[in-house]
Amino acid sequence: MKMAYVNRSSLYKLALQKWGPESQMVKLVEETGELVAEAARNVNGIGNEVALASKMADVEIMIEQFRLNGLATLIDYQKEQKLQRLAQRLEVTYDPEK
Repeated sequence: MKMAYVNRSSLYKLALQKWGPESQMVKLVEETGELVAEAARNVNGIGNEVALASKMADVEIMIEQFRLNGLATLIDYQKEQKLQRLAQRLEVTYDPEK
């Protein structure tokens, strides 16, 4: 069987079509739980950066799927709000254009 070449967006769309958004939400929950566990192992000195980076990549992939599935604008808005709040806590002015 000949395999098709696809870009990242197409790959995410195929995953959402195959498993559906509800199943992918469950996968997001699973992946974030694994990230939390790996971060805890790193804090406790028994993890490693490669495993941590791997779990971070898994979570980013799931988030990118949901961005593509219609949440991009809302995620970006919430991210900007949180960056503004971080800047306030650090007593600096945040300019997203710089």
